Amino acid sequence: MILMKTDVTSLAPSCLGLAAKQGGQAADTPLAHYARKLARIEAALARMDKGRYGFCLTCEGRIALHRLEADPAETVCGTCDNGKGT
Repeated sequence: MILMKTDVTSLAPSCLGLAAKQGGQAADTPLAHYARKLARIEAALARMDKGRYGFCLTCEGRIALHRLEADPAETVCGTCDNGKGT
């Protein structure tokens, strides 16, 4: 597992409510929500640095511009998102 600089769940004090709940899921606090959102943005920026932004992580095809305009951190094309991908 790659730790991104926004992976605060393991480092945050328990009073923030980011520790894992029963069942292994992280608490759904506003801070946890923003940490996940920031991690998605950082991952998109890393893909830009590698020249892989806009390419599907599943099939390596192009992600449609309208999908990226709706969510710039999108990771999969419409085909793979619908379960039709490889």
